[in-house]
Amino acid sequence: MNRSEQQKIIDEIIGEAALALLQQPGPVNTQALMDQLTLMKQQSTDDEQRAAITAAITDVRNSISAGKKLREEQPQRDNVLQLFGHNQQSGNNRNIDRLARV
Repeated sequence: MNRSEQQKIIDEIIGEAALALLQQPGPVNTQALMDQLTLMKQQSTDDEQRAAITAAITDVRNSISAGKKLREEQPQRDNVLQLFGHNQQSGNNRNIDRLARV
């Protein structure tokens, strides 16, 4: 099995786990996803399926770690995306200025 086929299987397993979370009451977050994948692994009787679920768990853990690392590397922000620098004005402000002069 090549890498893309393996990744497709992992993505399908993660999708199944996410769908299961959406169908039941409770939180839908990374911890719940990890718990669901662990439950799926415990319930699986097929060694190949268990190995694929283990790979999916590893993939989710790696994504969580990468996300944490990215957040740590970025400066603290207030969740506001600055579209314009301090010296720039948006197009709307210029239009308002023109209207005020008329």
